[in-house]
Amino acid sequence: MISYDSHTLQPLKHEIFSLFVLSRFITEMKSQDVRKTVMRMTDDGLSSRQIAQQLCNVVTKSTVQRWQISYRKTNKIDLEKPPGRPKDVRTKNVIRKVKERLKRKPRQSARKLAKRLDISERSMNRIIKDDLHLHAYHVTIEPKLSDLHKKQRLSFAYWVRKNLRIEDHRKILFSDEKYFSMDGIYNRQNDRVYAASRDEADEHGGTMQRSKFPKHIMVWLGASRNGLTGSIIFEPGQTLAHENYIDVVLPHALSEGRRLIGDGFIYQQDNATPHTHSKTQAWCANNFPRFINKEKWPANSPDLNVLDYYVWDAIGNNMNWKHVHNYETLRQEIKKGIANISRDDLVRSIENLSTRILFIIRTKGDYIK
Repeated sequence: MISYDSHTLQPLKHEIFSLFVLSRFITEMKSQDVRKTVMRMTDDGLSSRQIAQQLCNVVTKSTVQRWQISYRKTNKIDLEKPPGRPKDVRTKNVIRKVKERLKRKPRQSARKLAKRLDISERSMNRIIKDDLHLHAYHVTIEPKLSDLHKKQRLSFAYWVRKNLRIEDHRKILFSDEKYFSMDGIYNRQNDRVYAASRDEADEHGGTMQRSKFPKHIMVWLGASRNGLTGSIIFEPGQTLAHENYIDVVLPHALSEGRRLIGDGFIYQQDNATPHTHSKTQAWCANNFPRFINKEKWPANSPDLNVLDYYVWDAIGNNMNWKHVHNYETLRQEIKKGIANISRDDLVRSIENLSTRILFIIRTKGDYIK
């Protein structure tokens, strides 16, 4: 190994520094020569693309174009100052103001905040994301849980932990009903029309019309780890009472549960009135191998039913709502939406039940977002 003393290193440091200075000087000279060449070729009428090509891309076309603009305005190419606007927007003072305003009122848009502070929306987004490390989240809608609801949810979670093993979770047949409206699903956050005025925007599809009393169809569906049941799509205007729930839905659920899971499956239903009726509860007790009765299943708990927190939304997103014009086309699109449900996503969502139960226990019954 070679060692150097301080007397040997000192001249070496001076030599390295001299080489660095010489390199900078040569680079600057080269830059000056290139700029002079660009000015001369600009006077000859060459375009930025032609100049970049003749210089063998020593500088890019965009750089040549920027230099030409500077040359035509000031008769020189001055690189002492960086091109573009001075970077004086994202100062510590502005960042502090944004932080204070978001702390006082976190529920406000970046556009309005940028307007109040007289800076661009792009700069505001960069301050929020890059400097303050904040993210924008949509306001979510969730059931309002009372103390009684939380107590029921916590009681259910403890009952599941005590009475159902992990393999039993895979034997649950979740069920639910949902109305599908002719108006479909509309997310205004993802739909924009760019126009010079509101009237012009309206002419180009800037309005979304909804019926006051939209036509709809009720659908019953079951979901398990092994797949979805066959759906029951009721006739237009038909409602669900305990009589047709017992006569039509429950026998179908029993048959589909055996087909998908086997004889030992567990039937789940929420606390809708047709489900909690005494005759419904008696039918379930006499026919299903096992079922979660109304005393066990907690109210206001769509976050525990895979149809509520995954399947229904997935079906709606799989449907082509432009093809829905009447009850028949609505029925066809619902069937297509069900057929296109991802099996892998369904399995993952159902196997998430253990995590959801644990969350309820840890949070003393809070809603799962």
